[in-house]
Amino acid sequence: MTTLTWYGTATILLDIDGEKLLFDPFFRMNKKLEKPSFETFCNVDYIFNTHPHLDHACNLPLILKNSQAAFYAPNQTIKCLEKIGVDSKGNAKIALPGDFIKAKNANIIVHKSKHIKFDLALILRTVFRSLFKFQFSRAFKLLKLNNKFKMKGEIVAYEVNAEGKKIFLMGSAGNMKNYNYPKDIDVLVWPFQGRSNITRYSMKIVEKIAPKMVILDHFDNAYPPITNHIKTDKFIRIMQKKHPEIKVIEPEFNKIINI
Repeated sequence: MTTLTWYGTATILLDIDGEKLLFDPFFRMNKKLEKPSFETFCNVDYIFNTHPHLDHACNLPLILKNSQAAFYAPNQTIKCLEKIGVDSKGNAKIALPGDFIKAKNANIIVHKSKHIKFDLALILRTVFRSLFKFQFSRAFKLLKLNNKFKMKGEIVAYEVNAEGKKIFLMGSAGNMKNYNYPKDIDVLVWPFQGRSNITRYSMKIVEKIAPKMVILDHFDNAYPPITNHIKTDKFIRIMQKKHPEIKVIEPEFNKIINI
């Protein structure tokens, strides 16, 4: 049996007959939001990273220090970790597009991906929100911290094949217009954040991939004032009307979804 659990932002835990695959572990920096236990992130078999941005990689040093999990990440993530003193040897392996990773209960294929491009309206809205809430100094500190985790264009997505199901997990929603996404996707994990027109933007890519199910993530206010909670109801409503054959789920924190 395969289950999926969302732990905030882009953190997804797949449990495949007891084998645990953790993607982009991150403890949200918002005191109003729930956080998983430290043991939840450490007691897994595999940890996968899609790219080295703050909300995907900043908690990796502590997690990797206390976990025996095999770790896969783009080369830039591993370089960022090394710069802040993390020993990347041992269980760490570079994840390159086209790589095939064989786990006990699943096969994982690494895909090329792309980070979403923030539009001007979203950037201005973030700046104004920071000023309005008198949190500009906090925003500056977060941006400074994020500078330790520079992406430099490297980002991957993971296709997990298990028990006859195909799960495609993306860390960011960049549009790769000429890319051949994997076909016959049962579950698409879709990051619903990064554009002021995220509903219309998401429709185009989801229609191209045409999965049987979409599980949204990254819509939460993980580290204000840089982030903001994104409402998903409009996207879900339009999908139900235009594509009733595709089930769309906004997951709840720490609630198991059967795949």
